[in-house]
Amino acid sequence: MKKIAFFLILIFGCTIQAQNDIQKSIKTFEKAFQNKNYNKIKDLLAPQFTVGVGDSSSNEFYLNSIFKAFPALDSIQVGKSVTIKNETFVLVDFCFNGKEKKPSKIVFNSENKMLYVTFFDSLYRVDRHAQVKEVASIPFQIIENGIAIKIKLNKADREFLMLFDTGADGMALNPDSAYKAGVVVTKSKSASVVGGSQQVQYSADNTIYIGDQVLKNQGLVIFPKHGVYDGLFGANLLRNFITSVNFDTMTIDLYNFGKAKPLVFDYKSGLPVVKMNLTFEDKKTVEGSFTFDTGAGYDLIAYGPFNHKNNLEANLKTEYSSVNYSLGKQTKIVGGAIPNVGLNGNNFPNVTIALQEYEEANKNWAYADGSLGIDLIRRFNFTINLLDKTVYLEPNKSFKKASSIYLGGLILDFDESQNLLVKRIIDQENEDLKKVKIGAKVTQINDFEAKDLLNPENLKKVKETKESKDFIIEQGDQSMRISI
Repeated sequence: MKKIAFFLILIFGCTIQAQNDIQKSIKTFEKAFQNKNYNKIKDLLAPQFTVGVGDSSSNEFYLNSIFKAFPALDSIQVGKSVTIKNETFVLVDFCFNGKEKKPSKIVFNSENKMLYVTFFDSLYRVDRHAQVKEVASIPFQIIENGIAIKIKLNKADREFLMLFDTGADGMALNPDSAYKAGVVVTKSKSASVVGGSQQVQYSADNTIYIGDQVLKNQGLVIFPKHGVYDGLFGANLLRNFITSVNFDTMTIDLYNFGKAKPLVFDYKSGLPVVKMNLTFEDKKTVEGSFTFDTGAGYDLIAYGPFNHKNNLEANLKTEYSSVNYSLGKQTKIVGGAIPNVGLNGNNFPNVTIALQEYEEANKNWAYADGSLGIDLIRRFNFTINLLDKTVYLEPNKSFKKASSIYLGGLILDFDESQNLLVKRIIDQENEDLKKVKIGAKVTQINDFEAKDLLNPENLKKVKETKESKDFIIEQGDQSMRISI
C-alpha cells in the first residue's frame, strides 16, 4: 500500500513540476514578445515548432513579422490546461494594448517545449485541428507536358492559363498577361531559377480566383513568355490547401488543413524536396534531395554542384547534349538513361536523366541536388500537405508506363495507347528534324515497329546500331521518312 501511495505521489510531483516549467516558459515567452525579441524565444521552441505551413527554419521571419503586425503586448493570461498523448494544451489570451483579447492554445511537447501557437497559425489561415474537408475540385489538362489550369486574376474578366508548378515558390506572369490582369509593379527583386538568379519586376497584393476559392494578397513576378501559358504558380495553392492531384480524374482537389494520415519532405527552401536514389551503369548508387517539381517537363535533372560532387558524368553513357531553360536562364546539360531511379520504395528502370553543367563561378546557387519532373511524377496521383510536410503517392494507371527514349535527336514517349510520340526535339540543327512537330507519331524505326521498342532488347539493338536510323513518322494526314 505504501508503494502505491509513493508511486502516486511521484506521478503527482512530476505533473506539478511539468506545469511549473510550462508556466515559466509562458512567462519568458510573454516578456520576449513584449520586447519583440526572437532570440529570447527560440530556446523555448521545440525543433518541430512552425507557424502555419512554414518550415522551422522560417520561424524567425514569421515571429518578427507578427511582432511588427501587432501593438505592444500587455500580457498573456493563462487559463486551463490538459495533457493528451504527450502534448499539453494551454488555453491563453494574448492581451494587446488597445485591442481585443486574442484567444489561443499554446501546445507543448513532453519536454515542455512549444510545438505551435494556434493564434499564430490562424493569422495564416491554418487550423491544425479542423476536420479535413474538400473545399474545391479544379479540372486540369495536360498541355505542353504540364498541368494546366485556368484562373482569374484581380478585376480582369478573362481567364488565364497557368502552369501548376510545385517547383515554384510563388506566381509568375508574362508581361502581356500581367498588363491584361491589371498588375501594378511595386519593386524589383532577385528571383531564384535553375542555374542561378536574376532580377525581376515584382507586384504585391494581387487576388487569385480559382474555382470558388479566393486567395488575396498574392505576390507575383513578371517573366518572359514561355509556351502557351500566361504564367505559372505553385506555392500559392500549397500554402493554403492540402493539394491533391489526380491524373485519373484530371482534377486538382483542394482540402482545408487539419489532421490527416502521413514520403516526408524538406521545405527549408520554400519548395518540397524529397529523397531519391539514382543507380548508374557501373552499379554506382547515389542518394540525393530533389525538388518535387510538376513544372519541370522531364523525368529528372541533376544540378551542376551535385553532378560535380559525385562525378556523375563519368558514370553516365551520354546520349545527347542540349540546353536547359528556366524562366530565361540557360544552362548546358548532357543526357542519357540510367538503369534505375528509386522513390519512396518505388523503382523505375531505364529513366532518362539530364546532368547540368557545373560552373565553378556559380557553385552555391543550388537549394537541392536536382529536380524530379512531371514525367515521373505523373505516374502517381499525389497529395501535398504542407502543414505536415508530407506528400502521399498513390500509383495510378500510368504507373508502369515505359520511360521516355532518346533516339536520333528526338525524345520519344509512349502514350496510354502505346503510340510512340515525339515529345521533344533535341537536335535543333538537323534540317530533317526541323520538319517534325511535337506530338508527331513514330510508326517505325529501322526494321522495328514502334510497339516492338517496348521490348528492351529491341530498343538496345536500335540504340547500338552504327548505321543511320530510318524513321517513319505520321504527322497530320501526311507520312514522312527521314534518316538520322
